[in-house]
Amino acid sequence: MTHPRSLGVLLIVLWISVCVWGADGWAETVYVQAKTAQIRAGKTSLDAVVGNVKFGESLEIVGRDGSWMEVKTSAGARGWIFAGKTSTSKPSGGNDTLARLGQSMRGGDASATTASAGARGLDKASEGYANRTGVSARDREVVDRMTAYQIPDQEVEEFLREGGLGEYAK
Repeated sequence: MTHPRSLGVLLIVLWISVCVWGADGWAETVYVQAKTAQIRAGKTSLDAVVGNVKFGESLEIVGRDGSWMEVKTSAGARGWIFAGKTSTSKPSGGNDTLARLGQSMRGGDASATTASAGARGLDKASEGYANRTGVSARDREVVDRMTAYQIPDQEVEEFLREGGLGEYAK
């Protein structure tokens, strides 16, 4: 009689141990996909910012609520982040699409970094290729202007806030 009861108590203790101490082993990791993102004290854009994270930084998911995730950083900070600023895929660290385009234009004879720069018209080999294949100077100038144009992060945040988009959606 005592044996089945002891087994039951042991199973309960084991289950509690796994729930309390073993949860970290099953934690899901996400990666920041925005240039920068804010960790907040609560689940709205109005809550206080408790930390900032950068592109590629890993976060451990502690909980979820709608479009928000409660996360823990590698430094141990906890808070909420808008789920749209994260991905389950670890970023590779660069603009791979642009790099692939540059490599295809140059026949694969360049590194990803060189090819990415070449696609933007920043090196002589790409300029030579554009000349040989008939890419007009006007088209190259347009591409250069587009790639040089940058919207400051503050303007993007203001646009999202005013439009009620992303983490500012109501």
